[in-house]
Amino acid sequence: MKNQMKKIMAFLICGVMLAASLAGCGAKSSGGAVNGSGVKILMTLHDDTDTFLITLCESIDNRAQETGATIDKVYCQSDPEIQMQQISEASSQGYDAIICRLADATTILQMEKAAGNLPIVFINNEPDEDYLKADKFVYVGSFEQDAGRFQAEYIWNGLGKPQSLNVIIMEGMKGHAAVPQRTNAVKYFFLDNGVDANYVFVDHGDWSDTVAYDQLEIFKKTGQDFDCIICNNDPMAIGAINWLKDNGYSTKDKLVAGIDATDDGCAAIRSGDMYMTVLQDTQGQGIAAVDSAITLAKGGSVASLEGATEDLKYVWVPFVPITPENIDQYK
Repeated sequence: MKNQMKKIMAFLICGVMLAASLAGCGAKSSGGAVNGSGVKILMTLHDDTDTFLITLCESIDNRAQETGATIDKVYCQSDPEIQMQQISEASSQGYDAIICRLADATTILQMEKAAGNLPIVFINNEPDEDYLKADKFVYVGSFEQDAGRFQAEYIWNGLGKPQSLNVIIMEGMKGHAAVPQRTNAVKYFFLDNGVDANYVFVDHGDWSDTVAYDQLEIFKKTGQDFDCIICNNDPMAIGAINWLKDNGYSTKDKLVAGIDATDDGCAAIRSGDMYMTVLQDTQGQGIAAVDSAITLAKGGSVASLEGATEDLKYVWVPFVPITPENIDQYK
């Protein structure tokens, strides 16, 4: 019941925010002016190679500057033990709050214990909601199921709403919290709409264009037919497009969907090679992450911020489907 209520609440919040965002490009402030003067934030990240996270961090840095907050960035080389040590030392080093991209979402309890009295704003790798705590340990991000739902809906419409179809799904890195949420949302959409979806190939492309390409080379050996390739992110979608072209398929017939609205992804939409992508708003997430950290550092409540859920565990920033019809509003 708790997960169902979370889903309903997120749909309502994201629906309102999506309607507002369609009025123009870019993110809105997460709740008016936030003064971060004197607030010191530690941001701990799993590595420095994730393209999406690099863009998100730029937004976080910009928002910190705007608010007057100080933010220091450290990396843990995807090692939870190092990350736990970084967090445990934060208080003695004078930090007032922590922004954390968990190296492993299952280690959230260890990180919270290490934080002591400091609040943590988790980003990009969503932990189990049972381990979040209102106005203390919160998650800022986009409701991942929306992204998969948008992909399935637009692909289905683009194929003429068939009653059956053969689907390839390229998933992101194994163990990343977003992967099952995005993938399962695709499957639930088809199930809810009575579509007989045959998943001819589902495997991990590790967020990479080259890995996705290699995986599709393995799929080719099965000789199975397919109608579309739905990817958990844009780089894998680019890899899928390259594979289609190299194997003589038309991207007008075999539709490809991605997530993140990267520059390459949007270029592929403009060229007609990618059918659609989904914008994960890095500017909006960066604003919400910093504003949440500042607010909690000062003993306030995220209830004052746009996108906060009633249980005060989440601050949601809506996904936006990007197609040839609306791409110029956003990219």
